[in-house]
Parts: sequence; C-alpha cells; structure tokens
Amino acid sequence: MKVAYHPFRTYVKKQATYSDEAALEGLSRDERARAEENLYSFVSMCPDLRTNTLYLGTTHRTGDILVAFDLKTKQFKSCGYDKSGLFAKGDVKIHKGLWLDPEQNALYFGIATLMPFSEAVDSPGGKFIRFDIKSEKFTNLGNPTPGQHYQGTLYDGRRHMMYAFTNMGAFVAYNFEQKKVIRFTVTETSPHNGCVDPEGRVWGLCDINEQRFFRYDPDKDKFEFPGKPLPHALEASNIMYRGAGPVDALINGNDGHLYCATPLGEIFKLNYTTGESQYLCKPFSDRRLPGLALGGDGWLYASGGNSNVSMLARYHLESGRCEYLGPIQHADGTFMHYVHEIVVIGKTVYAVETDNPNRSGYLWSCEVD
Repeated sequence: MKVAYHPFRTYVKKQATYSDEAALEGLSRDERARAEENLYSFVSMCPDLRTNTLYLGTTHRTGDILVAFDLKTKQFKSCGYDKSGLFAKGDVKIHKGLWLDPEQNALYFGIATLMPFSEAVDSPGGKFIRFDIKSEKFTNLGNPTPGQHYQGTLYDGRRHMMYAFTNMGAFVAYNFEQKKVIRFTVTETSPHNGCVDPEGRVWGLCDINEQRFFRYDPDKDKFEFPGKPLPHALEASNIMYRGAGPVDALINGNDGHLYCATPLGEIFKLNYTTGESQYLCKPFSDRRLPGLALGGDGWLYASGGNSNVSMLARYHLESGRCEYLGPIQHADGTFMHYVHEIVVIGKTVYAVETDNPNRSGYLWSCEVD
C-alpha cells in the first residue's frame, strides 16, 4: 500500500491536546487568529467524478467548512462558505453527510457546531445548505430546528427532503421545497451517520436503553422497528461521544444489505427488509471504525483505530476473507491520527483526518494493489 498525505493548511498546535478549544487557550490575539485560520479537521467527503473533484467537509472555527480537492493536480480550493454571507456563529462543521445531485449540479449538506449547550440553545440552529457548483453560490434551505445542529444528514432529491440526526438526540425530516418539518422526533440517541435503503427508507437509531434501529418510511410518514439491536449494542454506545449509539458507520451495499461498523470495531451485514444482522469481522484490535466504503472490486474497505495511527483493511464480500492492509503512515513517518470517513476511487482509498492533537488534519490517499 502506497500512502501519501495532502495538507490544505499547516498549523502545529502549541501543545498536544484533544480539544480544538483547548488548543486556542493561552494564545495571544495574533497567535489565535493564525490558529483559527489554519487549524482544520476534515470530517466528510463527496466525490464528483465528472470533474475529478473531491469535495471535503471540514471543521473550521471561522467557517471555511467546504473545500474542493482536484484529484489530478492535487490542489485544494476553498469554496468560500465563510465569505458567502450565510456564515453565523457556530457554523463550523459539515460533520457527516455531503451529497451530490448531478442533475442539479449542486451539493447539499447540513451544518454542525462546536457551541456549548448554553450558547446553542437560543441560537437559530443548524442550516440546510445547497451549493451550486457552477455559480459557487450557497443557498440557505432553512433553519428548521432552532437550538439544534446536524451531526448527520441524508439528502433525498426525489422527495425534496433532508433527513438529519441532531446533536441533541432527535431525528428530523424536512421538506426544503415546502420549507416544512414533516417529522421531528426525539430518539434519545444517534448514529454517527444513517443511510437510506434501496426502497428509500431512512435508517437510524433510537431508545437509549436498547439502542435499536428505526426505519422511517417518508412515503407513509411511518416509523418501523425491524430486527433486534446489534450484539453488544449497549457496550458499543457512548464511545464516539457521550450519548452516541453503536453505529460508527452505516452504508447501503446496493446488494440487498446494509453494512454497519460499530465503535467496538466490528462489522455487520444487515438485511434491510428483516433487520437481521450477521457478524462479518473485526479487522483491528483497536476500537472505532468510522471509515466504511465499497470499492468497485468486490471488497468492503474499512478504516479505524483510536490508539495512535489509523489503519486500513478490507473484507471480500463473496469469499468472506478479511485482509489487513496496514497503518495509514507515510514513508517519512507522518501518520494519520483519527480517520473520520473514506471513499474509494479506482484503486485509491481517500481518507480524511480529524482531531489530530498536534496539527491540522490532512487528506490521505492509499493506493491499494
């Protein structure tokens, strides 16, 4: 595996810390300004293969939360959300969910925050945003949940819907054409990300005492509760962050199954009709597995680990063979600290880095034989 890293901005923190806020404490005004300008984490991705562009959602204190990476030239470009006129206090992250609508030539996403509850509770809350790729214009589709922001979003262009999991443990179904909240339901917990199954139903988590799946049918405006909770569901909860459920990554395999990774580092296959789960593998001894993506080569790629360096593995869907590919570490010794999401383009796995305690996060590429 050939590993490369791609820095957008370079900033080395004054002292190692797991908190972006703590990294800014004790700095002079000028030092803090430099830190806020250059301290980035990358947390979401969306490829546009029509233009060989990889769009990156970031965590950035002053609102530069959408960046484009040219896959051919390896150059970055800010998309300019911070200068769009929409930026407001707390608009600092596109956490999970960055979606391309090719017909509209637009990206859709929701905004997450780092504001404490005391500041967020009376704020306008997170926005749903449309980014027109050609005009580079951002449009606010609405702030439907005052005081709450979006840890994860799902876009449904056919129904003109955005689905979201909020930072305060609720599920939202919002029609952005009608500017109408169809559903706002407290679920008590949240997946790192949800997914839409082949029949257009939204999968998420509910019930802090059970941590079971729900399935929301937007055509019927109905909740269903298929299957049973994952094995070790309660043990796998509160690992990502307090209140989080046992789903670190959830994707639609387009083969009659969903694939789910847990914060314990386990991978399961889910039947999207019955909800029945089947254990597949645990590719690393470490916990956390937020990176899960299908390749076009019959492999399911997985990235995670929380001790030091993030790792990459893959699971062959037909044979059931799990293959460890190695740490995401460059030959010069630089390594990825926390992976947050991966995509597979050809024979290259792209991975985004977040919460590095020493420096700004990087985009990483891993060429796999």
